Amino acid sequence: MAAEKIQMVKVQTEIATTNGHGNGHGKKIVIEETVPYYYTTALRMASTPKTAEPLARGFSITILTIILIAFIPNTWQQNIAGSGTVTSFVPATRPQTIDAQIDGRIIKWYVNEGAIVKAGDTIATLRDIDTKFLAENFVEYQRAVRDNTAREAELEIVQAENKVRQAEQKLKVAKQIVEQANVDVQIARTQYWRAVELEKQGLVARKDLETATLKLQKSIADSAKAAADLQVEIQAVRNANAELAAKQRKAEAIIAKADLELGNVSTRRNLGIVMSPIDGQITRIAQAGPGQTVKKGETLCIVTPNASEDIAAEIFVGSLDAAIIDTGRPVRLQFAGFPAIQVWGGGWPNLSVGTFGGKVAVVDAVDDGSGKYRVLVVPDPNDKPWPNRSYLRQGTEVTGWILLNEVSLAYEAWRQLCGFPPIIPVRTGGMDKKKGGADKEKKSGKSNTSDSDEK
Repeated sequence: MAAEKIQMVKVQTEIATTNGHGNGHGKKIVIEETVPYYYTTALRMASTPKTAEPLARGFSITILTIILIAFIPNTWQQNIAGSGTVTSFVPATRPQTIDAQIDGRIIKWYVNEGAIVKAGDTIATLRDIDTKFLAENFVEYQRAVRDNTAREAELEIVQAENKVRQAEQKLKVAKQIVEQANVDVQIARTQYWRAVELEKQGLVARKDLETATLKLQKSIADSAKAAADLQVEIQAVRNANAELAAKQRKAEAIIAKADLELGNVSTRRNLGIVMSPIDGQITRIAQAGPGQTVKKGETLCIVTPNASEDIAAEIFVGSLDAAIIDTGRPVRLQFAGFPAIQVWGGGWPNLSVGTFGGKVAVVDAVDDGSGKYRVLVVPDPNDKPWPNRSYLRQGTEVTGWILLNEVSLAYEAWRQLCGFPPIIPVRTGGMDKKKGGADKEKKSGKSNTSDSDEK
């Protein structure tokens, strides 16, 4: 095979020598020589020409660009990103803290960490440390006080009722006396007029007329006195009834107060029995054993409800983003612990893997105090179901992307460079007005205008 000489190449060779003592301290000899470099004509012919390398590189870049343009969507889904936790849409199925209702000393725990409880099950018992309620038989004592108070009040009412009956009896006698006095007046008046006629006829003496006159005057006076006594007895009956009513009201008030105190004592004693308000699992029991004292309002444990279908996700967004979010908007969610691939911050939701669909159910009308607004997201019934509730527990971290309008990729790049906000949706009756529909309306309006101009 023919060969062709193209150039001379310098080659250096190092040779190490020893000094004869075996200690490795010898000399190094460097031999430099020039040798010809040959290669075959076939190898030279098979090598890539230098002028073809730029063309090949440019062609490769062009092909890759075409592939990227072909496979990358030319639209961008504007979205608002937020993060939060998994919760329940119904407050009754959210984790609830069990707090001490009184200042007391723990007597006994009836549950352990992770215990499954039913609503009404006893979790722990406390003994009240208030000096007013320390006595074991304080409830019985208060009940005895209430009973004694009720008996005394009833006795006073009975005495007042007897006084009313006595006054009514006196009133009855006074009425009879008045009636008899009126009869005596009529008799005396008749005798007086008879004596007057007989005295005119000379049949009776003047003395008899004077006697009849005195009897009439006396009967009239007795009648007036009886009428006055009747008014006194009527007023006495009224006073007795008023006194009875007052004592009844007083007795009712005293008994009600005693019942209230007894109820408060019983309720206070029952507050020492800590019970579960819901069905669920006990978590985070306080680091307090029997004999330790807890204060009113101190958390004893947390009851996590059983897996509920009313699951939701609460994510928080800024005040600028909250202004363009309304209910019903689609959301893509990524739950912590569940593998997912989100392409470029949710701009292409169709290319994302492992995310779950949802819809905006509630947007809080006020912020949380730090400029963040809470958005509650519920599962989308038209999308794949969320993970099993046994694994997707309340409190799991979640990242959400609230989807807005679709825009061109070039417009989104220009918006990001300029720092402009997303397109604000145009709401018509609570629904977004599609951009295409708006364009069609504009076009139809223009065509109608042009038609009218032509006419």
